[in-house]
Amino acid sequence: MARHTEHDTSKIYRVAEAFRANCLLRDGSLLFDDASVWRPDVLERIHKAFVATPDEGDRSFIVKFKDQIGQAGPEVIRLAAEILCVYFLFPSSVGGARKRQVVNEVLGWAGDSLRESHLVFGAFSNGIGSGGQGYNTRRPFEIAFLIDLVIAWKKLPADRQALVAADPWLFQEIVDSIEDAESKQLRHMLLYLLFPDHFERIASGNHKRRVIKAFSGLVDSEPEDEDRAILAIRRELEKLLPNQQLDFYWSPLVEAWYDDGEGASEEAPLEIIQHKKQIVLFGPPGTGKTFRAKKLAERVIRSAALSQMGPARYFQSQPVVAAAIQDNVHRLQLHPAYSYEDFIRALHISSGGGTEYRAGYLPRLIEDVEQKPRSERLPHVLILDEMNRTDLSRMLGECFSLLEDRNETIELPARDGDGAAMKLRIPDDLFVIGTMNLIDQSIEQIDFALRRRFLWLLCPFDAEALLGAAEAKWSDLKSGLDWDRIEPDFRKLAAAAAALNREIHDSPLLGAQYEIGHTYLLDVVVFLRNFLGPRPTRKQNYLWNKKGEALEPVVQVWSLSLCPLLEQYLAGLDATARNVELDRLSKVLLKPTVAE
Repeated sequence: MARHTEHDTSKIYRVAEAFRANCLLRDGSLLFDDASVWRPDVLERIHKAFVATPDEGDRSFIVKFKDQIGQAGPEVIRLAAEILCVYFLFPSSVGGARKRQVVNEVLGWAGDSLRESHLVFGAFSNGIGSGGQGYNTRRPFEIAFLIDLVIAWKKLPADRQALVAADPWLFQEIVDSIEDAESKQLRHMLLYLLFPDHFERIASGNHKRRVIKAFSGLVDSEPEDEDRAILAIRRELEKLLPNQQLDFYWSPLVEAWYDDGEGASEEAPLEIIQHKKQIVLFGPPGTGKTFRAKKLAERVIRSAALSQMGPARYFQSQPVVAAAIQDNVHRLQLHPAYSYEDFIRALHISSGGGTEYRAGYLPRLIEDVEQKPRSERLPHVLILDEMNRTDLSRMLGECFSLLEDRNETIELPARDGDGAAMKLRIPDDLFVIGTMNLIDQSIEQIDFALRRRFLWLLCPFDAEALLGAAEAKWSDLKSGLDWDRIEPDFRKLAAAAAALNREIHDSPLLGAQYEIGHTYLLDVVVFLRNFLGPRPTRKQNYLWNKKGEALEPVVQVWSLSLCPLLEQYLAGLDATARNVELDRLSKVLLKPTVAE
């Protein structure tokens, strides 16, 4: 069983059943009793107005949508609103208040509204899984896919519709017959919503392929179809982990395959570091690079454990894996005084009063790693935090070439206290993760030969990371106000922060390296709790007033966190130029004009 149980999702499944019965098997309605909304002729009209004449301008989705279908008549508007209901049914990455707001705005063009007592209104309170930021940015394409799918569906004979609507694999064939279906997240969402006992709540083909790769050892012959393969994997996992509610996004499964740092790149950091052995996470300060480095280190160890042990022993050996994560991740905080002598080898005064060379941090670490034979150990990960605060080329010394020539041994120009030549070799199971703040030293200043030995992954401002961290922090405060109520205001804050970073990026006085990381904005959570008081009574306008201007919590985060930081960045300018730029940037954040 793959039904999601983190929240009460029963209403979501009931809406999905209503969509099947009323909209697919009939030409009825999802929102209006006895209405005929999902008719072929109305579908063709919305296709002509929306799909066939796309608006590729820079305006917000809702403004363009109104221009496209707002004058097409009440039947098309109702269908558009119900299509949005289906589009919003699965994702938990959009809050219930925002879902209702968008649907009500569209219904309002025809003089309708979504009743609070309606099943869809209640279903919007929760979601099944995150669609990620991309699901919103690709909204027109996802909606066009749904329209094309239902038009194709309506051309099937009634008896064929009834047969296919009851069979998960026949329905999958119809969905996949639509052009470019695999690239649409709604493809995966619909399959799950209508057949939750056969499909997983995974809205990404890439995620499905990673699940299959991670757990392929569980099935003898891998089915050609990815969804069938995952179903076979689930059945084997249920045998291994009986009496557990299994979900691929929950522990203990999620740690085996999911890479939560992938949002910054189309490639997953785990796959990158497994290929190269060393990677640098770089970007503006406050983008969570150290946190991502620690999580990536854990993924490296878990992935290796799963591969070496096989799924069955892996799940039986979780204490061993947890101990390896605790012991095998080594974090070194670099600084301007850290040198080659600290890292590789240095000359010391011996007990006899003479001088001798002694191994630095890296050789001692490698000696500890190799206490266990290669076949009996899990990987070790060295995190070089803020690596560009020191002279990297000098610090690495002979290690420079060994980063590429793993398992080869070289002699150091030194002898130990016994007169023996000191040697250095980097094993192939010692991974290196560096973090780098662009503000300390730009990538262009890094030695080219050094750059070639690492792969580089940008960690920019991340709106979804801001929202996730804010939600977790808000929950910890136990304010008595549900996150669902304030989430739309935080989404507006994330959009305003993204607009601020675009201005900083394009500013001739600043530039990309001075963008604001999302962690700098998290203090707004505490400021909001203090602003609302111990018994919150507000029903709206938590971070922004009705005019769209920032309220006290956002003003505080600007005054106490962002403005002093930017002022320091602009310290080299004369006071007038600095104040003009700060005033311009403050208006971008505090009086945003951004819209979804």
